[in-house]
Order: sequence, then structure tokens, then C-alpha cells
Amino acid sequence: MQLFSAWPERQAHLTRWVLLLGWLGLIVSLLIPDVDPWPFDINHCGALLDCHTHEGNQIFWGLVVPSGLLILVVLSHEVWRRICPLAFISQVFRALHWQRTVPGKGGRREVVKVEANSWLGQHHVQLQWTLFIAGLSLRLLVVNSSTLGLGLLLLTTLAAALVVGWAYGGKAWCQYVCPMAPVQTIVTGQRSLLGSPAHMDTSSKITQSMCRTYGEKGKLQSACVACQAPCIDIDSERAYWQTFSGKRGLDWAWFSYPGLVLGFFLLIRAESREGVDYLRTGLWAYDARHVDAILQPLQLWGLNTLLPRLLSLPALLVLAGAVSVALFSWLQRQLERRLVAFGERAGERALQRTRLLATVLAVNIFFWFADPSLGALGGKGGQLIRSVVLIASGMWLYRGWSRDKATYTRESTSASLRKQLEKLVPELDAVLEGRSLQELSANEVFTLAKVLPVQISATKRGIYREVMSDLFDSGRLDRAAALVQLEELRQSLGLVEEDHHVAVRELAITDPRILQLDYRQREIRSLRQEAAAEAIEDLLEASRTLDLSAALASPSHQEGLERIRSDFVLDEASWGELLARFGPTSAYSTQRLEEEWEELRAQLAARASLELAAATDPLIRPLLPVIDRRLTSLFVVIWPSLSPFGDDDPLVQRFAALLPLAPPSVLSQLRRREERLLLEAGHAAGSLDPLPEPAEALEALWLDPDPDTALWVLWVQDRRAPVRAAALRRQPRVGLPDSPALRQLLAGVDVPHSERLTQLLQVPLGADLSPAALFSMLRWGDQRRLEPGEVLFGVGDQPDIVAILLEGRCEVYRDDGVGNPMALMAQIRVGEPIGEVAFFTDHPRRAQVRAGAEPATVLVFTASHFEELLAQSTEFSRSLLQQLSLRLEDLYAKVGPASVSR
Repeated sequence: MQLFSAWPERQAHLTRWVLLLGWLGLIVSLLIPDVDPWPFDINHCGALLDCHTHEGNQIFWGLVVPSGLLILVVLSHEVWRRICPLAFISQVFRALHWQRTVPGKGGRREVVKVEANSWLGQHHVQLQWTLFIAGLSLRLLVVNSSTLGLGLLLLTTLAAALVVGWAYGGKAWCQYVCPMAPVQTIVTGQRSLLGSPAHMDTSSKITQSMCRTYGEKGKLQSACVACQAPCIDIDSERAYWQTFSGKRGLDWAWFSYPGLVLGFFLLIRAESREGVDYLRTGLWAYDARHVDAILQPLQLWGLNTLLPRLLSLPALLVLAGAVSVALFSWLQRQLERRLVAFGERAGERALQRTRLLATVLAVNIFFWFADPSLGALGGKGGQLIRSVVLIASGMWLYRGWSRDKATYTRESTSASLRKQLEKLVPELDAVLEGRSLQELSANEVFTLAKVLPVQISATKRGIYREVMSDLFDSGRLDRAAALVQLEELRQSLGLVEEDHHVAVRELAITDPRILQLDYRQREIRSLRQEAAAEAIEDLLEASRTLDLSAALASPSHQEGLERIRSDFVLDEASWGELLARFGPTSAYSTQRLEEEWEELRAQLAARASLELAAATDPLIRPLLPVIDRRLTSLFVVIWPSLSPFGDDDPLVQRFAALLPLAPPSVLSQLRRREERLLLEAGHAAGSLDPLPEPAEALEALWLDPDPDTALWVLWVQDRRAPVRAAALRRQPRVGLPDSPALRQLLAGVDVPHSERLTQLLQVPLGADLSPAALFSMLRWGDQRRLEPGEVLFGVGDQPDIVAILLEGRCEVYRDDGVGNPMALMAQIRVGEPIGEVAFFTDHPRRAQVRAGAEPATVLVFTASHFEELLAQSTEFSRSLLQQLSLRLEDLYAKVGPASVSR
């Protein structure tokens, strides 16, 4: 189940902002009594004589805290770990790149990380649990009902999260300081009830509540810097089993949790001398009697403890936790005696089940006394929540009761084994009988490995080696224990111990540090490398380069790469391994080239299809320059990346075979950019069959980044196929720019001046323009009708306009040099520019232009608009130059070479 891990990050980010702003609003209302932004009326002091009327304490302790725990119990830790406001605020300095740094290896500044062998890395659970008990004590003493106390506590907590986020990289606050982190570990256990099995999911590198971000092109990518390994955010069950024993303070925290919860609520109830409704209704949140009694002796059940509440309440809480630890330790020993049949695993199984029972008991005790509905639904609402918690915790207990580390290891190994078997799917079709590998359980995958067909038995050692490599890289396998942990896999593949040692030696040749790093160090290296690899991929995609050779030559890209290395704290060896993944002939580069070849072939086929359709439908022709731009961009990006490959390489030959299929306009631009393209002229052309349908090629352009292109596609489809146009309107252009004209067309309003657009397509100057260029001409041009003989401009006029003849004919009159001041010198045909020479030379008009014997229609541009059109539309400029060249050729033909030479 990937329901919560696949929750869109943008929605989670918005939720974090909403919760943080709500939290800040609560703090302001607590610290400034006159500010009360809450639209609630839930104050019910009852018979209390000394109470306040602010709802903030009950909202936080009675709604926010229980709701967070309810999410953990009923849903998943993956939800809360992604939306927690404290986790969000702790990442402020990371987002601003203002974190504390120290000189690292090679003199580079590196963000400080909490080292596993440091005091904080080894004792953080003890620190967090101490803070947790201190927080419970503060609640009993002050902040349960003190608005000022709660406001200061929340403000201090936010400041602490900010400071820790500045001082250490990653989610150091969540992992090493936050007192709720051990509670989340206890409540989550192996995995939340609806949590995703990260160890079984191979479809995504981003699992559970793993840190993530969006790259420059909007692609979701990992932001993990391996601040803790193993990590509950990546794979809660792996973290559970790898810290199952030897984690300082974890057993005490786990076994003391039920006693602390029960003792906390009983102390509130005993001091108040009220019943359970005093707790469920939240009356304690308004009871101001205890705030001024911190130094007074504690009165319980009519007994005077003589000690002030400041000392006695924390002492009783710790005593309740100690009693709980003693009881669950006794239960663990009893279970271990009853599980002797499990042999060496009896102790592990007994501890596992005792932890489960402690968690179930603690959460049900909590919700027995707490009502997250704040009594809004009456007694039935609280009972419904308690029933849901009981059922959910019971299901969680049932699922985890028989699980052990061996089960997790088997499933984890089967996931890696499944990836290796996927390479053999064609040979396994007969064995699988129509089922896919993803449908097989862990047991079935191991059984399949046992019955691999004889003809592929030689690959078993390779499968074993690759599975081991995958487990090593991800930190799920310790080299010292690998021989024992992979025994079942060897038996399934029919291998012996010597095959294991051979595989280890082969892996050590390719990665010597397999023998040098322990599983935790390898996991940290793997997490950082994978996150950095996604950042490098995003950098390459944003810069339209297929390997690092071009990126390393750019100073800006070098700076980006250095920032990636610094953010993810990679040493020389790890960084070198990572860069090798993106070399010119790497698997990544080859795969990208394959993808670009497919895209290039698809664009060529789409162009061929649209060119055929344009012969009968002129409205399609403006889309050809759009595809030509794509083709030019693809060739320019691809060709430099082919340099490391020889001319006889199959990959180079496949691309060269597409060159003759490119339109002449694209080839002419490419030859000016890449001289090497000239060497490929002799290659035979490839095949583009079958061509896509024109409608399919049109609709592929609907998601073009240029909104004018999308507008044109929809406009054409409205005329060609209204049903398909309606389907396009239901396909949103998410994340792509739009325009007012596109929004109007989507709403059913026709393209403005569509007749003028059709008219522009019929003149030579507009025949080969893209939609963006045509719309620019309409935007900046003013259509004017000239009556027969009407003057457009005369001799001596300033060159403040340029025009294009759309209909009719215009005539040019000027001094012929033999005494006739108004002789007909030339006729301007449809599609030709008028007055462009004076514009470019910036001198007064030397001729008069007027309409011929019949009316004429011209598109008039002011000088500033015409200059803007030339600057923004290279296609218009190229088309204009082509028309001017044709005019010069006509003049050259009329006057002859001799006259031109003179």
C-alpha cells in the first residue's frame, strides 16, 4: 500500500504551512490574552471556582496531541512525519542554505551531521525520553491549564527546532532531539497498520515519509542526507529490526510508556478529586488551581506527601514508569520460557511480543482517558474513537505477533531476488503460467528460484551476486552475517558456501569498500549517493545535457555540482563513483541517448504526418515550424554526446540514419552548428513507418510549453474534429503557461480575428510562420483597407510604419531620373513587405506607395512594433529576409549581371 508515501508532496507542503500557521496563531493567542482568533466555544468550567476561559490549552492538549497520536495508530507514521510543523520549521535554515558548516576533507565546508559514534548519536533516545518525562511533568505542574505557560513552552520548542535545524543537517531535530520521536517509534513498531512495506517496494526510490523535494523541472526527488541510518522515514521495519537490541534507552522507553501514560492521567484525576469525565471533557484544561501550587505539598487521596508538587509529581511519574518496566520485563521472561521451541530466537520473539503488548496497552489507556472530539459528539463520539483505536491496535497486534527478523529478511531478499529474476522473464513465462513476478509472494519467489529452468542454471551465481550487491548497497545486509542471512537463498539457487565467497570476492573487485564499511556506513553512503544522483539527473535534464562532460565545462554547472556534493556530504571515493555513473559512455548516458532517439524518431514521424495533412489543410502548416524547433534542439543536444562513440557504433549509425529524414530547414541550421553532421550525408535513411494519425500528432502538441501552440492545436481541432477537441479541453495543461486567448477558447469563445489569421496563411510571408509568430503579427499589426489610388505614404515621409500587403496590389512611384517625378517604378505583390528599406536605413521615404486600380488590404506596423516583432520572432525575421532575397533576385534578373557589377 503506497497510499501515504505517494501523497503528492505539494499537498503535503501546503498542509505543513496550514498547520504551522495554525500553531503560530495558537501561540499568539496564548501569549496575548486579548487575541482570541478561535471560533470555538468549548469552555465548560463546570463547578470549578478557579478557572480561565481561554480554549487554547484544550485545543492543543485535547485536540492536537491526541489527533497526532490517532493518526499514528489508525493511519500511518508516514502521514504525521510528513506534515509535522516542528519538522517543517527545523528545515528553514536548510532551505535557505544557512546551516552551520565546518571544514571537511579537502578544505571544503560541509554541513555538520550527527555522527553515529558521538554522544548524541548513541544517547539520543535517553535524552528524548528524559525530555518526554519532563514535558509530562510540566503539564502536571503548569502547562495543562496555564495559557502563558503553554505559549512559552510552544515558543521554546519552535526555537529549539530552529536551532537544531541550523546546527545539524538533515532531520536532526526529529531524529535526535524531539521528545515525540520515541513515541512514534513505539506506536509504529515494525510498521503502522496502513503503512507501506518499503522493503517490498522496488518501484520507487522514495519510500514512506522519506525526505523529498522538487527539482528545477518539477520532478520529485529524494532530499535524504542520511542523517540517521537506519531511518524510520525510509523503512520503519528495517529501523525496527536493526535497532532491536543494543539501542541505548529504547527498551526502558518502550516498557515505561504504558506506566507513564496511566500514571499521568491518574495523577490528574487524583489531584482533582473528580471522575473520569473530568479527563474526557477536558475540564482540567481550565482548572487554574494548580498553577500557583507548585511549591505546596502534594495532596493525594487525602494524604499529604510533605514534598512539594515540584518534586513529588515528577518522582511519581518516574516511579510509574519504573513499575511498568518491571512488569513488562517480568512478562518478557515468562514469554521467553514459553517460547523455548524457537531455540535461539526465543528471546527475540519474547521481546518482540512484549513490545507489541506494551504499545497496545499504552495507546488504549491513552484514548480511554482522552477524547480528541472534545466532547463535540457527546459520549457516543468518544466511545466510537475508543472502539476504532481498539480495533486498529488489535489488527496491528495480530499482524505483528508472528513476525520476526527472519521474516523481514526473507521478504527483503525476495524483493532483490525478484528484480534479478525480472531480467529472465522471457525464459520464465512457461513457469509462471501467465502470472507476473510482482504477483508472487516471498515464498513463491524463493520456490521459483529453486525450479529455474536448466538452460538458465548457469546464471544462478550471477543472480546470487547481484542480490547480495543490492542488499549490501542498501545497507540491509551486514558482510559479517551475510553467509548466514543468505543461506536460504543459496539453498534455493542450489549454491554452496564457496559460491558465496566467490561472489564476495567479485563484488570486492568492483567496490573494495564492501570489505571496509559496515552495513550502517554502506547504507549512509547509498542514501547520500542516490539522493545526490537524483539531483545530478535533475541538473542534467534542466541543462539539456546527456552526460557530465558538458556540465563540467560550465562554471555555473560546476557550482551546482559542488553544492550537491556539499549538501549530501560525499567523500572523494563516493563522489568519484557517483560521477562515473554519468560519464559520456555510462549506462545513464546510453539510456538517455536511447530515449532521445525514440523522441527524435517520434517527432520526425509526427512532422511527416502533419506535412501530408497540411497539403489539404493550410491551418496545420504553422505547426511544422514548432516541430522543426524541437528537431533542431534534439539534434543539437544529441550530437555532441555521440562524440565518445565511434562512427561505426550502432548507436551513432541509428542516429545518422535519421538525418536524411530531417527537413532541409533543420539540416541547414544543424550544419552551421555541427560540422560533423556533414560527414553523415552518405548514410542511408531510416524508416518512419508507420506514421501516426494527424490527429494524434496534433494532440501531442497540446502540451507544448508555448500557449500559442496549444491555442492553435485546439482551434484546428475545433474545425477538424469537435469531439477530439472536447477531449482536449478535459486534458488540463498542468504546470504549463497559458494565455488570455487560450482561456477564452477553452471557454468556447472563438479565436479573435480568426479570418485575419486565415488570410495571413495565404500570403508567402506568413505561410511558414509558427502560431506564436502569426499571433504576434496580429497583436502588433493594424489591418487597413486602401481604396483605389489611396496613398499609404509619400516621398519625404518619416519611416514610422512598415506594412505587409494582404490583398490587392500596391504601386511604387518615384522620380525615374529623366524628369518624370512620379513614374511607376514597381508593383508590390501579395505577401511582400512595404517600406522596410527606409525602416532599416532610417531615412525619409524616397518613393510613394499607393493602392492600385482596385482596393488593397495591408497590415500596418508602427516602427516600434515592427522592431519588437523582429526581436521576438526569429521565424518572422527569417521569412522577411527570404522575401527580400527573392526581391533582390528579381531585380538582379531584370537589370542583368553587367548592371549590377557596374
